[in-house]
Amino acid sequence: MRKVKVAPLVCFLVFLLIYGITSRADLQLSDEIAVFSSGISLATKGTLDIDSLQWLQARENLGQNGVGGHLYTKYFPGNILGTALIYGLMQRPNDAPYTWQGTPPESSHQLADSNFGARLALRWNALLGALGMAALYAFLLRRFDFRTATLTVLLFGLCTDWWYEARGLFSETGAGALLILSLCFADADSPALSGLSLGLSLLFRPTNLLGVPIWMYGVWKKGIRSAWSGIFIALGLAALAIYNWLRFNSYSNFGYGTAHFTFTFLEGLVGVLISPGRSLFFYSPVLILCISGAQAFYTRDRLLTGTLLSVVIGYILMVSLWQDWHGGTSWGSRLMTPVLPLLGIFLAPMVEKALSREPARARFFIVLLAALGFGIQLLTLSAEPILVLIKYVSSGQVSYTDTVISFQNSWLSIQIRNLRDWNVCQIDAYTLRRLFAQCRLE
Repeated sequence: MRKVKVAPLVCFLVFLLIYGITSRADLQLSDEIAVFSSGISLATKGTLDIDSLQWLQARENLGQNGVGGHLYTKYFPGNILGTALIYGLMQRPNDAPYTWQGTPPESSHQLADSNFGARLALRWNALLGALGMAALYAFLLRRFDFRTATLTVLLFGLCTDWWYEARGLFSETGAGALLILSLCFADADSPALSGLSLGLSLLFRPTNLLGVPIWMYGVWKKGIRSAWSGIFIALGLAALAIYNWLRFNSYSNFGYGTAHFTFTFLEGLVGVLISPGRSLFFYSPVLILCISGAQAFYTRDRLLTGTLLSVVIGYILMVSLWQDWHGGTSWGSRLMTPVLPLLGIFLAPMVEKALSREPARARFFIVLLAALGFGIQLLTLSAEPILVLIKYVSSGQVSYTDTVISFQNSWLSIQIRNLRDWNVCQIDAYTLRRLFAQCRLE
């Protein structure tokens, strides 16, 4: 029993160390810049405006003008609040400023007064990613033996797209961490904490409303009298409405403008599942095992399997219906990140089988797919994927469309090609680069 209580904490600390050291601790895309700048504005001025990014709004759609004529980001408050909290606590007076190095370098801009505070705030997703792994581990320890649970969480945390997402500042990591935490509490007969976790997850991704069946599962286990805990989900929605009102004097306006869902989702469905540029299985190949793993888990717990599949399938359909199902200029299956830990549960039966006296074939497939996944994660660490994409697309060597739909010119393929001209200062992790003197001088 003591092992079950302590192990998730150890898991959290181990992954916090891994994700923290390998964190980009820098900004890549306009989405991240807008969220980070909103957090800095909140921490230093007590406002949510990003008027300082008018230069970027001129060429990227960061959001809309709202209350007082100020510019506000269209992105959600979860990462904004987290960034503001860490920066507010860790900023140093008389520190060197944090400057975003644009492309080309002469387009760099100062985004924060304290480099130290900014670099720590940019590791917010590392903390959330570690939290997600600890929650997954706590759930697995209740359902499987120690060896199976430990190996499963290591396979998932190091061999799937979750690691990459935990190194950046996109909101899907927080949504996924709190969704698996909601499941962990629901399975532990605590629907109140499950509802609270799900309500908080809405601050990262309102689409996590698709996770309501997880809370309902907790209510079913505890009894109908615990249905009052749904108030926490309602409070999460209310917080989003207030956030919108503060920016745009509208409870329902998120600042997305004309972005919308479509009614022709076949392209998106194919893209999410099998496209070379966005497939769940292409960038996290170990998740292929989840297909058989879900069948095996079904024999253990039919109700929970149905609950998890309803959430995962709901997310697949939702992303497929979104006009930008590919998630814009982002590596891998970013929009599916919130449900990745749920899929991680289905890895466990296959790991359990591989650890038993079953034929060696099961162990072979796990090792092969895990090795491929781990290699892909190391590949993303080798160089900043966004810069590699810009290099190949702007030079005319490949088209952006090809990076999504073509195997030969997929983003993964050009990332591999980039190794031909690789040097150590291209490592996509701030702390690791700082280990080399020549990189500190750049």
